[in-house]
Amino acid sequence: MELKIQIPDSTYRRMVDRRCRVQGSIGLVTPEEGNFNEHVRRDAESAGSKYVRLRHGRVSVNDKRVRLTLHVSLDESGVIPSEAIEDESREASGFVDDVLDTIERYH
Repeated sequence: MELKIQIPDSTYRRMVDRRCRVQGSIGLVTPEEGNFNEHVRRDAESAGSKYVRLRHGRVSVNDKRVRLTLHVSLDESGVIPSEAIEDESREASGFVDDVLDTIERYH
């Protein structure tokens, strides 16, 4: 199958200049035509982030937001999911407090 795709000029220029791939998604406008939307990269934003790995996830903090992700497998031996969430949330909270104290000193 052949498909005509519209790509933003800046994305195309970067692909040609750097000979690199760009992550994104293609949406069909018609069965033969589509457009490409590049995924947003948050590298610049995450550059100032502090993070810590938890047993089942990760917590990160920067001067704009806090993120906590946990993934507890229900078949993990010796782990009660609700207790893992409580324990790791408590650990994450302490880390967030420490980092925010540091960030607030510099603002």
